[in-house]
Amino acid sequence: MAQVPQSTVKEYAERVYEQCLQAPSDYLFSVDELQELTPAKGGLELASRVINELLRSRQLQPLTQGSQSVFKAVPKDVIEKVKNMSSDEEMLYGYIQDAAREGIWSKTLKTKSNMHATTMTKCLKTLEQKRYIKVVQSVKYPTRKIYMLWELTPSIEVSGGPWFTDSELDHEFINELLTAMSKFIASKSLPRSKPGSGPTGASYPPGYTGYPTLNQIYLWVKNSNLTEVDLAEADIKSLLDVLVYDGKAERVLGGTAYRAVRKAENMSVNGFTESPCGRCPVFNLCKEGGPVSASNCKYFEDWLNLEL
Repeated sequence: MAQVPQSTVKEYAERVYEQCLQAPSDYLFSVDELQELTPAKGGLELASRVINELLRSRQLQPLTQGSQSVFKAVPKDVIEKVKNMSSDEEMLYGYIQDAAREGIWSKTLKTKSNMHATTMTKCLKTLEQKRYIKVVQSVKYPTRKIYMLWELTPSIEVSGGPWFTDSELDHEFINELLTAMSKFIASKSLPRSKPGSGPTGASYPPGYTGYPTLNQIYLWVKNSNLTEVDLAEADIKSLLDVLVYDGKAERVLGGTAYRAVRKAENMSVNGFTESPCGRCPVFNLCKEGGPVSASNCKYFEDWLNLEL
């Protein structure tokens, strides 16, 4: 069989590369898969030449999965970046790239690269200046120098999530959100005589289902422009837990909704006033054997059975 010219191998390699780019960015190709993508049926020898060409042009990244050799397609923008890097810079960039959003500690980077400290420092500084990589602070290990690709956002394990600013717990931000959420829940927890007026001081009757749910509170925070930080529903849930532990809110309706714990001024609030008896219009008629009694009171039974 005639030897396939190198120009044809390059053409085949480009076709295989374009097909590889159609797969998810983290997909790993086996040798057999790459052979199937080769346009001509040239067997393993041609597939090997195509793979070698892709490796030479840095369009494929060789990896190991168990005992098997696999390959990952390198995005075109990354190829452009590494094209002008020195071999040492490319090695460090590869390790940092593999670390993804977790980042890599400078000590680990030195161990993996086995590079002289001065050389590594110089290479890292060059990559930083070109905005290919950046240094991020870890909440878990604040004294460590963690490197990450410039365009990536640190994982929650590294950044601490939305409650941290520059690796410090942002107490002011948290307290502002807690106060706003507490007021919102309170506005939904007591009936009003008319729209725009203040609460009447009365409570909703047992079985009321209009208290705000986690999702409703989350959407309110999201649409209220309280913060530019992108908060998830789980973040709002953690703040609601704080309000519950602080005694400013309580879970109702089987834990699916929240009600403000009323602490009105000039009003004695206790278990009696919160029960139906404290608000009963026929309280004076209530007695055993009378027209109304605790044994046959519908409201009292509903209140006892209300899931908190």
